[in-house]
Amino acid sequence: MFSPYKWLWRQELLPIPVLMFVLSQGGNLLIAQTIANNPQGSVASVVAAKTSAAVTESYIDYLKAFELSETGSKPAALRLLAESLRLQPGNLVASRFAFRLLAEQRANTALRLQGHTGVITSASYSPDGTRILTTSKDHTARVWDARTGVQLMPSLDHDDEVVSAVFSSDSKQIATGTEDGKVTVWNAITGKRLATSMQFLGSAWSVSFSPDGKIVAASSDEGKARTWDAATGKPLSPLIEYHEAAYHVSFSSDGRTLLIATGDNFADLRDPRTGVRIRQLRRGNDIYSAQFSSDNKRIVTACADSTAEIWDAQSGAPIGSVMSHGFGVGSAEFNSDASLIVTASKDHAVRIWSTSNDKLTVPPLQHPAPVGRASFSLDSKLVATVAGDKAVRLWDTSTGDQVQLPTLLSDGPPYFSFSPDGLSLLIAGGSSGWVIDLPPNEEAPSWVADLLDFASTLNNFDHTMQPDLARIEAIRVKVTGSKDSDRWALFGKWYFTDITQRPISPWSHVSLESYVDLLIAKGDRPSLEYAKSLSRPFPSWLAKVNSALAKLPPEQPLAKKSED
Repeated sequence: MFSPYKWLWRQELLPIPVLMFVLSQGGNLLIAQTIANNPQGSVASVVAAKTSAAVTESYIDYLKAFELSETGSKPAALRLLAESLRLQPGNLVASRFAFRLLAEQRANTALRLQGHTGVITSASYSPDGTRILTTSKDHTARVWDARTGVQLMPSLDHDDEVVSAVFSSDSKQIATGTEDGKVTVWNAITGKRLATSMQFLGSAWSVSFSPDGKIVAASSDEGKARTWDAATGKPLSPLIEYHEAAYHVSFSSDGRTLLIATGDNFADLRDPRTGVRIRQLRRGNDIYSAQFSSDNKRIVTACADSTAEIWDAQSGAPIGSVMSHGFGVGSAEFNSDASLIVTASKDHAVRIWSTSNDKLTVPPLQHPAPVGRASFSLDSKLVATVAGDKAVRLWDTSTGDQVQLPTLLSDGPPYFSFSPDGLSLLIAGGSSGWVIDLPPNEEAPSWVADLLDFASTLNNFDHTMQPDLARIEAIRVKVTGSKDSDRWALFGKWYFTDITQRPISPWSHVSLESYVDLLIAKGDRPSLEYAKSLSRPFPSWLAKVNSALAKLPPEQPLAKKSED
């Protein structure tokens, strides 16, 4: 049987226009072959062939829609997505992409984290999902309300650039690491310093809490690692030293083992209290990342020798086949139940592997630049990636297709983090962060195709395409009057809510007006300028924003760079 995904696998770099032609020809050929191979002309066989052809055509329409969206032809993309969903209602990739395009057209807003004056160096959610933690070259770490984007406490100030930070598992403590090797533990609610005397040589690239929050560990680019008592700051282990960098440090989920990825060609397992080595997992080059599975039975490593590998955590023996790329592998991570591994490589590709048979589950996820990191969402249905073109991409793990256009950042490397509830993706780059709602995991209901057709007629100068207002009104009445509470139903109700009452995004509970008021209350120029852009349709809101802007001191002109 013709399979577009298997064919894609063999022809990874085929241009999309050529791919779409071959897929369309393959769909027609499939029907002819099925009829020819069935002398009795079975109706069931012909129906099955037509169904397979519809699936192929649906996928072609999705590919075309994605390409047109990238070139700016959104109306045509919306119409193609509508056709894709009518041909194959169960096309989850098209459903997810439809959500993204409809949400952006209806409200091109997002929760923003604004306040850093330097480039952000890390961004993550608290384990309970209520807060967001960012660090920056501006010598601060900041804690934000994940619901409103408001900074919750004064900035956590440091003497040097903050390069790493992490919440404890109970979300009550924060550990930060700086460029000059200082590690500090903070109360995550009050911002009070709890332990400050921890320091070692090099930039503290990685910090980690033990699961019970009693031990903090850190590693540096100068090949140093250490553990301390999180309450007192007193050292527990002696200084652990390597010849090359110690890239990453983490604990097993039972807290008994410290795992360090090193440039000395091995991953190191140590007792976190004594620093005594338990065993080494040795490869032929730098180990960039190392991670325990959730049950502590396995470890996956990513290596500069173009491989990732699974190890038995107890014996230190390799398990299964080596997972290979064309160049160095920068990260390798398990999903939540360790049934899958995602690897990111300098060969411009991300690969998703089954841990049961060491095989790829989908074709490689191709990027235009080296890929630094890839991670699963909590439910394993999505993978986010960040590449050297400063773009964050989101992929469907069952098909390997993108489900939204790349999020490009112009300043600084981007960072991302999935929210623990699986509803949002945090993206940070430059001095700002954004929270983007994730699409439903269920296939779109039938009314979504009609909504796509309607959306394609908005702001479109094609006079032959007129909106079917009666049809859209019928959908509005049906959706808003429904008692369903699934995510597509919630999205539909959000879509049809009046703009003055509608939340800023589908899964948010903050109305646009309330969000503008929050930005005005914050009072800094970036927040007010964002509020101004959101308030243009509303004169009364705009007047409040302009009044607040008028009270700010004049902007200082940027100093001209001296020329040689």
